[in-house]
Amino acid sequence: MLVGDRYRLGDPLGRGGMGEVYRAVDQVLDRQVAVKLMLPVRNTLAATERFQREARAAAALNDPHVVAAFDFGSHGDGFYLAMELVEGRTASQELKRHGPLPADRAVDIIRQAAAGLAAAHRIGIVHRDIKPGNLLLADDGTVKVADFGIVRFLNDTTTTLTATGQIVGTSHYLSPERALGKPAEAPSDVYALGCVLYQLVTGHPPFLADEPASIMYQHVETTAIPPSDIRPELSGEFESFLFWLLAKDPTQRPTAAQIANGARPPVIIHPTEAATTESIALPTKADAQPVEAPPVEVSRQPSRKLLVTAGATTALAIAAIVGILLDANTLKAPATNNLTPDSSTTTPKATPTPSQTVAGTSAAPQPTARSTQRSHTSKPTKTAPTKGVKKPKPSKPPHPGKP
Repeated sequence: MLVGDRYRLGDPLGRGGMGEVYRAVDQVLDRQVAVKLMLPVRNTLAATERFQREARAAAALNDPHVVAAFDFGSHGDGFYLAMELVEGRTASQELKRHGPLPADRAVDIIRQAAAGLAAAHRIGIVHRDIKPGNLLLADDGTVKVADFGIVRFLNDTTTTLTATGQIVGTSHYLSPERALGKPAEAPSDVYALGCVLYQLVTGHPPFLADEPASIMYQHVETTAIPPSDIRPELSGEFESFLFWLLAKDPTQRPTAAQIANGARPPVIIHPTEAATTESIALPTKADAQPVEAPPVEVSRQPSRKLLVTAGATTALAIAAIVGILLDANTLKAPATNNLTPDSSTTTPKATPTPSQTVAGTSAAPQPTARSTQRSHTSKPTKTAPTKGVKKPKPSKPPHPGKP
């Protein structure tokens, strides 16, 4: 098939909710590209607008850590987007192939992805759907951010792609503020990077449950179990860096630019205990300059009365938001046995998504679990029941190391 009078389509690379991606040859410039075709069943006004916004966002970015857009046009009743073809795999595929990654490898992936996000944030673009399946690991070692299909342009107040109160994105990587229905801002992408980093070293996201509402509640109210409970060598500086990205308060997170430039947390951050002396040091750029970051606020344990009130309020807010989402069929519960819930793009042998344009590593030791009395989805405090509203109940995750 010839698209746009110049792109000869070849093998399919991936398919998802918005479109299908093919390997293609640009017959004008004689080069390999990836072409994303809008699915006919998605040819609605909102879907068309979203597809066009993805093209605008990708075209506005010129960064080695973002998949480049080459061309955009109409094809039949829909549209096409010609993009850079990345020979490699997604972070999701890397996890499935090798299991949890070494800490330094995981941090390198996150820092490179942060560089791409920093470029987007500088021009007012928020990605809103960072997950392992949207991070492409090129064969030359470069990490590229893909799929800007649900981006938010911070300076665009004329249109919106979602109704008021709706949330778009993947619940496993949703920031606390977004779980409460607040608009996506740059810190939301940073929190999602933290969730991806957690998954890269443990094999699963920080919070697991049967229902999206339960996952969203945990993002707001629950501290993730430290990865060092599974891999003791991750305590100390690495874990402190991780929980810096996962700060509940968006003002306490680093910026994407700080992460990319090798910033370290201003204080040791650990949710339960002090760091041990035997820990992994974070890799940094040789030429990185120290970056000042805001101090992390450490507060006293709040009173039981305040916790009860806060928990009930959170449950009410999330229940209302998820009610809207489920009515609109925009958020579905993930499979409970899936440790990499994102839709990853793969080679033709696997089931990919159209977000990426990949075609096509040393294995890390599998984690060994040590006994702990904490449940992966346990809540730190008990909240009083609220009349007419049931707090979402999380389910137990798979045993560490046994997907």
